Amino acid sequence: MHQYNKIILIIGALSAHYAQAQVIVSPFFGYIVGGEVEDQASNEYDLKASSGYGLAIETDYEKGRIGLFYATQNTSVETINADTNIHYLHFQSSIYYPTSQQLTAYIGLGIGGSYTDVDWAKDKYGFASSWLGGGEYAFTDNIALNSQVRWLGTSVDNETSATCTLPSSETCAIRFKSDWINQFSANIGLTVRF
Repeated sequence: MHQYNKIILIIGALSAHYAQAQVIVSPFFGYIVGGEVEDQASNEYDLKASSGYGLAIETDYEKGRIGLFYATQNTSVETINADTNIHYLHFQSSIYYPTSQQLTAYIGLGIGGSYTDVDWAKDKYGFASSWLGGGEYAFTDNIALNSQVRWLGTSVDNETSATCTLPSSETCAIRFKSDWINQFSANIGLTVRF
């Protein structure tokens, strides 16, 4: 029994820092632009700019934060109206720079994966990364207004294509223009500390 108490004491001492860690949850709403497809005649079509949603779950780490970021965009291809849904999941890290008692600026980056739900790609999973910058305005110690801009990039399958219909009722075959797409988002949300 004496050995059991030592183990409990060691585990408790090692986990004391993590028990005090705060969880920071930031839901976002924003606007996402970027991404191109092409048809068999090399005509290019953009993904329509549309609203997007995101959620960051983080904890404080030294002079910044680390955690997970999830974002999704449901849109379509201009002219063709083929549905396009892109989901991102990143491990992210950011550094915070207090500018006043209530205002803090930050920059960061993320790395992870994406799921591109489109009919014209066979391989729907890809590597993804992001850069971000923004600011937080603290209303209280636990609630802040958060705004950010973010570049999102992901590898996509541009080797396969699918049949589509143009507004003129002609059929076409579309695919991603390249094996990498760039998107940009502007987001606003709340940050809540628990």
